[in-house]
Amino acid sequence: MKNATVFILSFVLTFSISNLFAQEYDFDKHTYKFIKASDYQNDPRLNYYDVGFYHPELEMTNTSVVISGNVKILLDLFDDYSEELVFELKSNMTVDSVKINGNLLTYSHNDDIIVINYVHSDNFSENYQVLAQIYYHGEPLDGLFNDSEYYESQLFSFTYSLTEPYYAKYWFPCKQVLADKADSSYFSIILNENLKAGSNGLLVNEVSVGKGKKRMDWHSSYPIAYYLISVAVGDYMDYSFNSEIEEYGENIFVQNFIPNNSAYLESMSWYMHQVNDMLDVLSHLWGLYPHHSEKYGHCIVPINGGMEHQTMTSLGDFSFRLVIHELAHSWFGNYVTCASWQDIWINEGFASYGEYLGEEFIQPEGYEQGWLEECQSLAKEALTGSVYVPFEELNSVNRIFNYRLSYRKGACLVHMLRYLVNNDDEFFAALREFLYQYGNSTATAEDLKLVLETETGINFDIFFSEWYYGQGYPIYEALWYQNGTVLNIELTQTTTATATPLFTIPIEFKIIYDDASFEIVRKNVDVNYSNYILNVAGLVTDVVVNPDLSVLANVSSVQSVDNHRISNVYKIYPNPSDKFQLTILSELDKDIEFSLLDMSGQIIFSGNYSGYKIVPDLTDVKTGVYLIKINDGEIIFTDKLVLL
Repeated sequence: MKNATVFILSFVLTFSISNLFAQEYDFDKHTYKFIKASDYQNDPRLNYYDVGFYHPELEMTNTSVVISGNVKILLDLFDDYSEELVFELKSNMTVDSVKINGNLLTYSHNDDIIVINYVHSDNFSENYQVLAQIYYHGEPLDGLFNDSEYYESQLFSFTYSLTEPYYAKYWFPCKQVLADKADSSYFSIILNENLKAGSNGLLVNEVSVGKGKKRMDWHSSYPIAYYLISVAVGDYMDYSFNSEIEEYGENIFVQNFIPNNSAYLESMSWYMHQVNDMLDVLSHLWGLYPHHSEKYGHCIVPINGGMEHQTMTSLGDFSFRLVIHELAHSWFGNYVTCASWQDIWINEGFASYGEYLGEEFIQPEGYEQGWLEECQSLAKEALTGSVYVPFEELNSVNRIFNYRLSYRKGACLVHMLRYLVNNDDEFFAALREFLYQYGNSTATAEDLKLVLETETGINFDIFFSEWYYGQGYPIYEALWYQNGTVLNIELTQTTTATATPLFTIPIEFKIIYDDASFEIVRKNVDVNYSNYILNVAGLVTDVVVNPDLSVLANVSSVQSVDNHRISNVYKIYPNPSDKFQLTILSELDKDIEFSLLDMSGQIIFSGNYSGYKIVPDLTDVKTGVYLIKINDGEIIFTDKLVLL
């Protein structure tokens, strides 16, 4: 991409509700529409040029999705260009004519592709070789919506765009390739005099064009991904104010297009001003709001949730978590965009974690822990599936925007990275460096991983392998007993998905003493069965595993036992043993569950037995080192066994 602002200017001028439904809003936002597999596949000819600038100029109303007008696209041709200029536009839309550098050309429009017969002969300008101008009209099948909603007992109608991930081509000619951000964009809307239209950037012009209509011109000089170009038309009032970011000495223009209803303004004013604290906190942690020279804004539209249209979020309401989630996208999603939809975590995982940061630094103390509990509860509903979206699943919007994986588990991954770095100054400095390196461009999870490793000195290979590309999460069982000043903790890990049999993330134990004091101990977990021997300074009354929910996990049981009683209740001999000799003696005639696990924690053999003497049949078990586990309903006995 190149800086085209100067050229574009010269060229174009010559032509409440604090947490209401917060846990589900983005899930609802994306899953009411479905796509065909073909919609994520790009024509290879789209790779023969680089987009520099989009300028839709459309006539619109708030009562219909029917549109007409033209789109200007400035672009650079690459050396492998070969006489066919291609743009994406759904075939139900009617193309009226096409101009290249001001000249009418022939074209075809089939299979959602416009193919223009253009032989390139000379440079169009210093910055760009080609100006394409496509005139068209029609009623989009998707991407543009028309709905009505009551606000303070008054009915309002809106026409608005929701383009993510594959719907831009449903309503304007474009190139749906994430890696090719336009350097800048304009949007001109012709509409009735009594209406307003919100879009990206700054409103630079609002002028009458006769016959009861006007034109509103929005200009943005920031690079933008195709799906973030937006428009919303309605009977709006403009409620705007400045937000001071004292740390940077900047005032951010905050512009809200809300239903033209004074009662609605009165009821929402306090909520709208919460964005002041949000901008301040996120700018402190992640760097100055990326689009500070233009604005941050909202257009209210009748949706359950929001869409992070660059500098002008489309928003259903002003609930705290919703607003800060969409604002967080300004950094993660808009400023740095996922390089492919497989890495949607770059967008949604970090925006979701923005909610946690808002709860942590703005809301009353303890709100962040409540948010984390809700987040993990939803994430743990996905027993399998990776945060990374496999290529073969890109044909499903539901999979890309899977709320439990991309959003909630994605946020948990960010929280665990912060936990692993274990130093907030280093962690947030590393994120700011990532944003600096990839700002106004695109990035993958591997790009983020490299920056984190470089900035912190920590190797994240295993973490990403298990948590990002892997599936599921760990389940911990703990057994602890004290002998004088020594505390033994036996930790067994299983997982919810066979694809990832082990998570090697450190785990914390909260050791509570009889005087109500406690200490937190962090221990590495690199096998499925671990025995930790800790020195303690008092009488231990309880042990809590993963006390701060730093790790996404289930803790199925934590039991305190008398080690002396266990050792006397169950006797296992001989050890080492061959598979025909192993004998278990019990002082009690109780029903027990006997399990044999390999050292990765996988159950190799299990059975239910009763009586004082048990001789399990291990004929089919291979020789090796195993973990024995006996559960009689009251105590759990574990020991290592060598089978010869």
